[in-house]
Amino acid sequence: MQENILRDSLVTHIFLSYMEAGKKQVVRVKLRFIDTRQAYFSAPPPINFVKPKRKTPAEIKVFTVDGVYKTDIFINDTQVNLTEVLFEVSVPKLWEYVQQRSSSRNRVSLPVKIKYNDGFEIETATFDIALGGIAFYSRDAISSIYKKLPAVLTMELPKSMWIKNPDCKIVVETCFVRERIEEEDEEHFHQFLYSYKFVNLPKDAENTLRELLLQITD
Repeated sequence: MQENILRDSLVTHIFLSYMEAGKKQVVRVKLRFIDTRQAYFSAPPPINFVKPKRKTPAEIKVFTVDGVYKTDIFINDTQVNLTEVLFEVSVPKLWEYVQQRSSSRNRVSLPVKIKYNDGFEIETATFDIALGGIAFYSRDAISSIYKKLPAVLTMELPKSMWIKNPDCKIVVETCFVRERIEEEDEEHFHQFLYSYKFVNLPKDAENTLRELLLQITD
C-alpha cells in the first residue's frame, strides 16, 4: 500500500519542505510524473524561493482522505523557470503514518459494480466514499491483471436523490489504486480493503456526489 500513496487519487495535497540558506522552505506541490525510481513534483515559483542544492535532504507530507503520511527524501535536482518549479526526488518506499483524519472519511454502504471489458465484474458495496473515489472490502483477491486495466464503475445512489439524478446512479470510468489487508477491524479482519479512483468524473456526477457527501456528514 505505501508505495502507492503518491499515485492515490484520494490524495488531497502534498507539501515538500527543506532547509536552504538557513531557512526552512515549504512548498505545496503537485505530482507530475512517477516511475519506480524518480518522482517529479511541480509548483508555481513561491515568493522569495530559494533553489535547493542537488541531493538536499527534504521531507514530504502527503495528505489523503485516510490520513497524513510523511517520509524523508532527497531532492535530486530542481529546474526553475518563470512559471514553474520542477523538483526531482527519489521515490520513497516507506512512509510514517502521522495522524488519523476520521472526520474526512465518509463511511457509507452503497451498491457498486465494477465491470471490465472482458466481462469480469466485481459486485460489492462501498465502505468509504470521497470525491476522488471509493474503497470497499472483499474476501477475494483481485488478479494483478485487473489492477492495471480501466473499468466502468456503477454506483447506486439513495432513492432520496432521484430529483437531482433521475437515474439514481453514477457511472464513471475507474481504475485500481491500492490495497491492504485489514489487521485491526474485527468485522473485516484479514479481508482486502481495495481503493479505486474515479477517472474524469463528469461535472454533473461530481455535483451529485458532492451533495451526497454533504448529506452523509450533516
